[in-house]
Amino acid sequence: MRTARAAGPAAALSLLLAVATGGCAAGPEPGPEKGPIVLATGSDLSSTGVRQDLIRAFEQRTGRAVRIVKLPDTADGQRSQLLAAGQSGNSDYDVLNLDVAWTAEFAEAGVIRPWGTGLDGDFLDSVVKTVAYDGKIWGVPFNTDAGLLYYRKDILARYGHHQPPSNWGEVKNIAREVAGAYNRELARKAKGGTVPADRTMYGMVAQLRPYEGLTVNTLEAAWANGGDPDATSFTKGEQVGALQQGVADVKDRLDSIMPHEATTMDETESRRWFAGGRALFMRNWPVEYASVAEKLTPRKQFDVAELPARPSDGKRMSVLGGQNLAISAGSKRPAGARALIEALTGPGSERCLLERGFAATRDSAYRDAAKAPSCPLPPERAERGSTGQRAPWPGQEPPYTRTLYAALRAAEPRPRSAHYQTFSKVVQIRVSQYLSSRGGTAIADALAREADEALSGRGGGTAEAPGGSRLMPCPSGRLVRAAAAARCRPRPRQAATIR
Repeated sequence: MRTARAAGPAAALSLLLAVATGGCAAGPEPGPEKGPIVLATGSDLSSTGVRQDLIRAFEQRTGRAVRIVKLPDTADGQRSQLLAAGQSGNSDYDVLNLDVAWTAEFAEAGVIRPWGTGLDGDFLDSVVKTVAYDGKIWGVPFNTDAGLLYYRKDILARYGHHQPPSNWGEVKNIAREVAGAYNRELARKAKGGTVPADRTMYGMVAQLRPYEGLTVNTLEAAWANGGDPDATSFTKGEQVGALQQGVADVKDRLDSIMPHEATTMDETESRRWFAGGRALFMRNWPVEYASVAEKLTPRKQFDVAELPARPSDGKRMSVLGGQNLAISAGSKRPAGARALIEALTGPGSERCLLERGFAATRDSAYRDAAKAPSCPLPPERAERGSTGQRAPWPGQEPPYTRTLYAALRAAEPRPRSAHYQTFSKVVQIRVSQYLSSRGGTAIADALAREADEALSGRGGGTAEAPGGSRLMPCPSGRLVRAAAAARCRPRPRQAATIR
């Protein structure tokens, strides 16, 4: 049995709450508090779905009302609004739904309060790192994520490859071989011997538009080249060269096996290309699996694997995604906020999340069905949800669960720095600049230096163009000189996906 991580006496919750919460190290029992518990979250939670079903179930069990405040659609907008509200002292928020990369920044800004006790040993060790900062625990993991390698199982098998690639070198070699043979076969059958552009098979797609997805892909490439996820510098010790080589590998894959459009892709667009039969491989999150399965048959036409291993030690490391729940520093209902968080992250709730397509944060959720906690939602809601749509795998774990579990155990968080957002912006600007260049080491070397400066709080969110002028990213992903940034055309508003 895994031991509890932290200390402190646990106050008893009521039997009603204990059924749902089961595993968090409990704090004070809720006292008389006025008004509904206010949960601030992005649209992915305030829209209907399993997580909102869990909130409604909490209301029914406890008699406590929960008011959901919808934040802006974009992740940057959510972060900015939460920080501004918290620092103003006028926030009425009780619970904040935070991206896992924001913990250090929000803790340093005094916007969230320490959880006060530790987390029980059922939470995955890798995931606990995302709520730990400066020797304290600042929230509870809600849902998590790890990158997976999607692959066209049917097409690879047709050309003699019956297992997914074991390393990134194999990804490139197999992609070039199979995509080339596939396109030649299409050309022989096509009228005039020409394959239409929208039917051409590429080797791979990924998220290379300059946004957080590009930072994630860059970090994974650096780790695959020997980088240490726990290091605080990219210019010292064994870290020297890992970031530069990782960026060079991303560019090599872009130039050799990816469509140029990959530099404008996010999770949704790359999934459309893969599900539409235009790529053999895709790096993406497990939440896209159900959408792919609407077009391709799971385990027959496509499957997923952990990300390829690095040759030096065989480790397969993905960046951790997901969301954590934290209590607002200005909460007027801290006991109710704590009870809600405990209910939403309890063993039964985490099993519900897994069965409905999210990556659960608890080890127990991944046990065989007979030994796993039961989802506390009524069967009809567990199957249909408040959207009225049928869950992809009603009442059972998704087909990729074993692979996801292994990926999560090996995954690592992004750099835990209060200045992470500046670091990420530097990575997006410099890597985008490098991907559109002819190569060379100058941009990659500058990236390593500026990344260190950003993580330490000494850097800015812009980079230099030739001639010394500053570069900034448009919302569309296009890099422009800072003086022209005001003329960027805004991207159409769309629901944010926080990983």
